[in-house]
Amino acid sequence: MTREIPRIHDQSTPWLKLLVEFGFQNEPFILGSESTSSWLARKEWVLPDGRLNNEYLKKSYGNAIVPTLVNGTSYELTTLTEFLENMGDPNVYLKDWHFQNEFGTSMYTPNPFFSRDFVNCETWTSNNDENPFGDDYRFVYIGAAGSWTKFHADVVCSYSWSANICGRKKWFMMSPGSEEVFKSSSTDSGYVEDIREYQELFEQANVITFIQEPGEIVFVPSNWYHQVHNLEDTISINHNWMNSTNLGLVRDFLSKREEDVRNELSDCIDSFTEEEFEEKVEDILYADARLNKSKFLKLCELVRESRSTRKDDYDCRNHGLEVWKCISSPDCYSSITSICSCSISFCAKCSNFVKQLEYSIVSRFLDVHREPVINAV
Repeated sequence: MTREIPRIHDQSTPWLKLLVEFGFQNEPFILGSESTSSWLARKEWVLPDGRLNNEYLKKSYGNAIVPTLVNGTSYELTTLTEFLENMGDPNVYLKDWHFQNEFGTSMYTPNPFFSRDFVNCETWTSNNDENPFGDDYRFVYIGAAGSWTKFHADVVCSYSWSANICGRKKWFMMSPGSEEVFKSSSTDSGYVEDIREYQELFEQANVITFIQEPGEIVFVPSNWYHQVHNLEDTISINHNWMNSTNLGLVRDFLSKREEDVRNELSDCIDSFTEEEFEEKVEDILYADARLNKSKFLKLCELVRESRSTRKDDYDCRNHGLEVWKCISSPDCYSSITSICSCSISFCAKCSNFVKQLEYSIVSRFLDVHREPVINAV
């Protein structure tokens, strides 16, 4: 039986319900087009017939230098005007454009669940020197019909959300572990690039296939492999992000990659002092994963400092201070969702709750970061 991803059309759905049902449980969902109907991007970037408003885009952003992925292998820089005037080749995809760095975020307003974002929505994320990631992870994609992204999981085990401003996309997605069905020794990633060539394996891997309609937002949980195809000329806004609910998965990912790096360097360990070796491990890990142990801990310190007014730990009525047990236990979800019914904004109650939760989780990492941590999901 083919699994379907939940579609949520009710705009009054509490964001805490999204947090416990999808964030805590690392499960995907789709917000209906109602969730973006008020976005300026949906009004200004799109013509009444649903096509890209090329003239508006060229007039507003035409001189911007944008990255295009050519033939899925190499990036080239061009202006947005030049890209739009030559748009039509599915082998040229405007991808990973840091639009927000240059033009801000006035064209859209993320759902509160998406805005609990340690990568893009904090005071330190506007300062690349202070930001552990070195830059934001907010992007605009523009692709002609037929353009697509290869089979992959998002960087450093992050969450992502992708909002279709116009156009339709076809998604292939699978839960963590199922990607092993598509392993390959002939690619850099270790997995096949196009799973459509192996449809006889779809049932074994429990591949979920769905169409994303204009205006809909897809939430991709940590380590869910996916492949995306533009069925029409499309433009989308995308964030890669982390919050307290997937930090355990991120830490485990980094620990595994750190172990791999140490093994790879083991033959030349005698060439370094102990301090030099540790620095080399950190440098390679950051180059490979775009995060390393020291920067992960710096992120935790920044979060804890910013939540310092909530120095009292989150105390679950069922599990006390054992926060990981709480957020992985369905028995606790009803009490969390009963805090408030906020859907498109924060009230004092839910804001205080989530800050307290975030403070407690990052404090655990900082206090026991050398010890194994049980995942939240």
